[in-house]
Amino acid sequence: MPRVLLVDDDPVVYDAITPYARRERWDLRWARSVGEATQAIEGAPPDVVLLDRGLPGVAGDALAARLSKLGAPFLMLTALTDEPDRLSGFDLGADDYVVKPFSVPELVRRVHVVLRRRGSPRIRLPGGVELDSEARLVRVAGRTVSLTATEYALFERMARSPDRVYSREELASLCDLDLDTSDRVIDSHVKNIRKKLRGAGSMHPAIETVVGVGYVVREER
Repeated sequence: MPRVLLVDDDPVVYDAITPYARRERWDLRWARSVGEATQAIEGAPPDVVLLDRGLPGVAGDALAARLSKLGAPFLMLTALTDEPDRLSGFDLGADDYVVKPFSVPELVRRVHVVLRRRGSPRIRLPGGVELDSEARLVRVAGRTVSLTATEYALFERMARSPDRVYSREELASLCDLDLDTSDRVIDSHVKNIRKKLRGAGSMHPAIETVVGVGYVVREER
């Protein structure tokens, strides 16, 4: 039974999530402040945290930074929709970013993805592609694909949040790349990754282009 900690001072959010948590057999706990969240984390570390970034002051960001240091997976819940806000959330270590008001079924799916990815060092993608985060290797049907450190970091970041569309700017920020040198630097890395995967025998485009937006890695169905 996964332990899920909701850190949000709005009872409406808790009431909306509760029936789904019961259905999914989650051990859902609710903290309405950073103090309550700290006690809950110290008492029984959660498997995943749903964190409201809109807690009073900078409390949400401070708790996010602490969770990141502890290595605790968390999803950021926020009403902030601008790209700089999303990027700063990922910079704090968030595994995913969900904008309010959100679909609870979608949130449930995102939680499952985080739990699954965190629980296993191996990520399996369509076309026989497998990413091994412990060995920091990518394989196609058991055959190792030689990626550069930057290519691997870029691919792993997308693979850990399948079906989530990333803009070029987000990927550059998350992987510490400088877009100022070339507005197509991400495109170049993606092209190289695709070429190497095809060369290893993958017939499926592991990284798909979302026209006018960026890129996405699809989950194995």
